[in-house]
Amino acid sequence: MNKLRHLAYATGLAGLMAVPAAQAQSIYGELGYTALSASVSVPVLGVSVKSEPAMARAMLGISPFAGLGVEGMIGTGVRDDRLRGSGGIDSRVKVDEFLGVYLASRLNLGLVELFGRAGVAETRVRFEGLGTGSDSGFSYGAGVRLLPTDKLTLSLDYMNYLDKSGVKIDGYTLSLGLKF
Repeated sequence: MNKLRHLAYATGLAGLMAVPAAQAQSIYGELGYTALSASVSVPVLGVSVKSEPAMARAMLGISPFAGLGVEGMIGTGVRDDRLRGSGGIDSRVKVDEFLGVYLASRLNLGLVELFGRAGVAETRVRFEGLGTGSDSGFSYGAGVRLLPTDKLTLSLDYMNYLDKSGVKIDGYTLSLGLKF
């Protein structure tokens, strides 16, 4: 997770350094609740299990140009869930930590905004009684944001956090946000 942390810190530092150079930019943030779907599939071993944990997610973004932004996200588990499926594995799953850096684009349609993001994320998951595993890779998502005021936002998005080596973690997030 150290490489991804260094990338996140470098991106954040670059964004902060750009503040004096681009006063027209906007800074925004969101706090949300994510209902996740986590699945592990190893066909060779006959294992196919699924769980539905949840996490709290925070996002901070900077938009140096209209319609384009750089976003950093962090999340941590708020609810674990039992694994269900084949393979005889008896465990509970919880997201210990999620960290991601994304390029985002958005299309403003008045009181509604459509957005998409793509980047890299690292997710660490704990399997009760079995240990902890983490992996990183390409991550993407899209959503809709309501803009009831100039400063307040309400968002719903779908994100694919990890889809690699038979492990898939994705989910829907409902967020409340502020534009600074």
